[in-house]
Amino acid sequence: MVFKTDEDMSLDKYWEKHCISIAKDRRWAIQKGDQYSFENCATLRQCDDYIKKVASYLDMSISEITPANILHAVSKVAKACQYQEATVKTIISSLRDVFSYAATCGHAYNILSKNRAGEKSNNLTTLMMQRILVPAVANAELSDNCPRALTIGQQGRLALYAAEHVLEDGRFCGILISLYTGMRPAECRGLRWNDFRSFPDHPDRHYLKIDEILNDKLEYSKQVKTKNALRCVPVHIEIEDALQKRREFVQQNMGANKDIGELPIACFGNQFKDPCRGSDYSNFSFKLLKEFGVSSEQLGFFLLDESDNLTPSDSHPPMRILRRNFATVIQACTDMSLEEKEYIFGHRISGKDGAKKRIEYSRNMDRLWRIAQKLDKAPFCKKLYELHFPQIIVGDGIVVQEGRGQGTIRIPWEKAVCGQKLHLHFEGGPNTSVSISTQNAVRPFGGLPVEVKMADAPISWGDPLPPVNAESMHWEAAKKVRYLKKTDK
Repeated sequence: MVFKTDEDMSLDKYWEKHCISIAKDRRWAIQKGDQYSFENCATLRQCDDYIKKVASYLDMSISEITPANILHAVSKVAKACQYQEATVKTIISSLRDVFSYAATCGHAYNILSKNRAGEKSNNLTTLMMQRILVPAVANAELSDNCPRALTIGQQGRLALYAAEHVLEDGRFCGILISLYTGMRPAECRGLRWNDFRSFPDHPDRHYLKIDEILNDKLEYSKQVKTKNALRCVPVHIEIEDALQKRREFVQQNMGANKDIGELPIACFGNQFKDPCRGSDYSNFSFKLLKEFGVSSEQLGFFLLDESDNLTPSDSHPPMRILRRNFATVIQACTDMSLEEKEYIFGHRISGKDGAKKRIEYSRNMDRLWRIAQKLDKAPFCKKLYELHFPQIIVGDGIVVQEGRGQGTIRIPWEKAVCGQKLHLHFEGGPNTSVSISTQNAVRPFGGLPVEVKMADAPISWGDPLPPVNAESMHWEAAKKVRYLKKTDK
């Protein structure tokens, strides 16, 4: 079999080609002479046996292998051969050497990094061994160590950086789409500019239509993961400008009269006709996440807790954590119904009419628009979101927006002295809540009366977006997205 690149090779073929180089890189002991070979290097012979056994359970290329795949394969080998703890540790160590070398050469990312996760003493390989040898004990530790989402700071910096650099590389579009829609990697890479469509009654707002994927062989396919994956997903208001600018940039470079509808949105660099390989897309995302404080080991912890039925095109760790992060955000910051969430994620809609409802969501633009309005309430990045905050004037000042939906109203002291009453009117959905507090009460002047009125009313387009204070809810919501793991079909 002929491979296009080394990253297309299976683990056993990659090992067969690079084993001598890996042995030299790791400086394994040689029993005689000064040349590495299977005859004079016992470690090389031992690793060859272990790696080939593990590889027999991995039917994907080395660039597609995840920690979950390794965990599954090593568990099978350990059970079949009745290996003890020391041997399992040696197997994982051998695999770590292979992936460390592959990462250095740019053939795959290092999914078995030795780095520590935060201040925890248990590293990824330790947890893998516990899962293999004592699964019941390890599950509790894994729940504590496995990240469910990005931090608010990581999320905001990633979104802002991608939006600001969207004209430099098509993969930044992919990052934004993955972060703000939770699409599966193959779905995102399969999007073309024809799929970036305007709402009929709101031409300045868009949604993305998913009806095919791009697999890791760079083949477009109508065979999506499940029929539930065929759907339309609204574009969040924070990334509307970035995607529209990118489309105009592509059109300008291809020519005003050129039809760009069939060109990929998440192209490789500015090679507008070239769709992005899964590994290129994932590695690109991984480098960005690492810059913003997400370690390779954290991604590994995340993947160990994933289901093992992911297709190769959907198993890239950075993309999976963006999908899970999106689930956390909409759980914390929106009042979407479970049915709407299931539709957005491409899951089976519960109930006997689930299939019918899925079709209705895709065809009924009014229903999709209502989902878009709810999604717009979820702030991902302060600097991108605050552009859409309403401007509130109090006296001679403007309300200062701080963080995720928090605002500070500064009252001139002379107004307080005059004993003016402040009226606050909020408009939102039935579940909208508002918390008001004062850092320093105006007691010397007798206090400042505050009157608050809540109006339960649907938000119609043109009304200002109500800010949502999700700061304290963000991580709490991470505990409530277990259904995504169980129903990601």
